[in-house]
Amino acid sequence: MAAQDKYCFERDKKESERLDVQHRVLVRTSGDTLIHPSIPVEDIRSVADIATGTGIWLRDLKKSLDTPQVDRYYHGFDISSEQFPENPGAIQYSVHDLTVPFPQEHWGRYDLVHVRLLVAALEESDYKAAIANISRILKPGGHLQWEEIDAVTYLTKGYPVLSELYRCFDYGLTAEGKCFQASAKVYEETRAAGFVGVERLCYDSHKIPDLHHDVEERLTAIIRTLYAFLLLRSKQVDTAEVASQEAENLAEEHRRQCAEGNSPPLKLMRVVGQKPLYPSSL
Repeated sequence: MAAQDKYCFERDKKESERLDVQHRVLVRTSGDTLIHPSIPVEDIRSVADIATGTGIWLRDLKKSLDTPQVDRYYHGFDISSEQFPENPGAIQYSVHDLTVPFPQEHWGRYDLVHVRLLVAALEESDYKAAIANISRILKPGGHLQWEEIDAVTYLTKGYPVLSELYRCFDYGLTAEGKCFQASAKVYEETRAAGFVGVERLCYDSHKIPDLHHDVEERLTAIIRTLYAFLLLRSKQVDTAEVASQEAENLAEEHRRQCAEGNSPPLKLMRVVGQKPLYPSSL
């Protein structure tokens, strides 16, 4: 599969705007934590953001962390440069595929590596190499934070639209050799790679009532993009027109259920772990 094929969405202005809106929803869902409280911000001097997209997470983190007294370095990586900001300022951006080792200049450079939403991009066999490549660019004692929206969200009971999305995504991603249980896979591979203090956490948007509308809109966008895309690419339907119509039908059902008070939650999974200060003697 070509590198560009790993991304399931468009790379236009509309999609960039969707990513930025989605970022706000995810941060709110996680209790307004750009990074998990277990990661000591006072020790962070260099940050890598993988699958950075528009760089919105990295830009927000820079605003949060920067002080006149401390120099920090920020670098965003993505498989394509098409959504990088036109005016990056002090943030560096590079095109890079996480499944391939990083250039040596990045080895042992970062105190924090952040990854987000690669469930539809990585094949199941890619995760071991991805974690190894992340470990290589982390400093000893550096932290990883990886966030996904995966099977946990769509297995939520009582929401027929989520059930249909689960069916479609599970079939489509499995057909492409991908892992719908992405956060569980990250947890497993991170522990196997020797990371310490590894945790897999779940954040539920239903705990923040004023997020209902934003979560509903985000799901509508996912139905019209990823759902329609996987219906067609995994040959669950024959044509793009049929895929689009199926997506509109599901989006309409989603809106109807929300109007009846059956608004589904967003569950954000987060895996955090620390690279050991010293190599294991095992």
